Amino acid sequence: MKKKLSVLAFLFILMNGKAQFSVCEDYNKTPELQSSLCVTLNVPLAYGTDMDETIELFVRKFPAQKERKGSIWLVAGGPGESGASLYPVVGQFAELFPDLDIFVPDHRGTGLSGKICPKEESVESVGGIALVGEEWGSCFGYMFSHQEYVKTFSITNAAKDLGYLINELSGEGKHYVYGVSYGTQLVLRLLQLGPLELDGVFLDSLVPLQDDMEYDLGHRSFVTHSVGQELLEYYDGKAGKESPSLSEQLKTIIKRSKGDDAFAQNLPKQDISILFGMMLDLPTVRRKIPEIIRSLSKDDAGPLNSAIAEITAFYRDYGEKYSTSSNSIPLAQVITASENNPRPQLKKSEVVEESKGLLFTSPLPKLIAENTMPTYDHDAYFAGVPEKMPPTLIIHGSLDPKTHWEGAKRHVEKLSDKGSIEFVTVRNAPHFIALFAPDAFKEAVMAFLEGKSIAGNEVVDTNVALD
Repeated sequence: MKKKLSVLAFLFILMNGKAQFSVCEDYNKTPELQSSLCVTLNVPLAYGTDMDETIELFVRKFPAQKERKGSIWLVAGGPGESGASLYPVVGQFAELFPDLDIFVPDHRGTGLSGKICPKEESVESVGGIALVGEEWGSCFGYMFSHQEYVKTFSITNAAKDLGYLINELSGEGKHYVYGVSYGTQLVLRLLQLGPLELDGVFLDSLVPLQDDMEYDLGHRSFVTHSVGQELLEYYDGKAGKESPSLSEQLKTIIKRSKGDDAFAQNLPKQDISILFGMMLDLPTVRRKIPEIIRSLSKDDAGPLNSAIAEITAFYRDYGEKYSTSSNSIPLAQVITASENNPRPQLKKSEVVEESKGLLFTSPLPKLIAENTMPTYDHDAYFAGVPEKMPPTLIIHGSLDPKTHWEGAKRHVEKLSDKGSIEFVTVRNAPHFIALFAPDAFKEAVMAFLEGKSIAGNEVVDTNVALD
């Protein structure tokens, strides 16, 4: 076996040669991509197995703006998000690291890298990389008839991809890695695989441990609700003795939306608690929650509809410029069902029952319940932590409705004896600090690079202020 693997490794290196970046095909479509260079490499489909197939990986590079001193890799979240989800913040990283090359890869299964459904998720398909219409059925059919292929789209194989890319493309100088959300899980899996020479790691919105049964994806609605409740308590405290409280008013609104037809007919079709859960992600909308609740209590749905329009516009505008922005639903389903849903037996009806009484909820628990897609088995890295950590900055929002601050803290405690770990909280920030709290992100990163401590390990940012 060792001989065969060494031959495969030789052929694999020979096939890629020395990777050469070239001008990207889409370089002239958006200003922020004009300086970027692109490359596609072939890597093993399944590392360390008898399978000899390869898969393509796409990487976009933004060359250093000043004299080059190293590189930083930006690892997107998801699972299912391509590197395009980080293109809007590349300029921010270029300001922070003007002397570093910035690399943004597409995980296997996303963007311009090889897909789980090669035909249906192709850029040239009817809906582009997003599944539309009959593509859903044919894609799922392909997954069931190619289950061994689908199983290669694991976190560990994606981490091995990332390790290869870093070693192959980074060049001389200092090497840093940034990951956000699921990207933090992928980076930590990378560090579990073995020694990797990195000068620093930045983990933004750290996911909970895989065996944390309180903050897992199946309990996402409870996480969202707890953050929403904290927010309402803040606004109630600021308003004084408002009666009924915002929580009581929202509870009445949700009840009326389900039993008062005259009231419900003026509301969106989506569950009210899910809509309020979505508002927690965007600071500009989050500030309007008290007004929205008070207006709905007076049968005025105007502010609610305006908030929904603002949320829709944000997500539309955030990624519409990039042809590879759409998430890969097949990849998200496979990874989530295989590794990130510790209650796979839970039924959708049980999720609904569990969520009764919650004022802020997430659609995710119901979406991942009763999975029917192919899955892969846990490997030796599941629910583990790296034996050794490079110098690491973990930065997390105190009002993160996706990856709860307490879940992140528990994870940090497991990592604390593995190396030099700094855990910085951004007061009142939601998920994705680099995007929504850029000033705090810069402050924390600069202090980390200069070897300075943050007073109280907490920073503030007016971008995420509640008032």
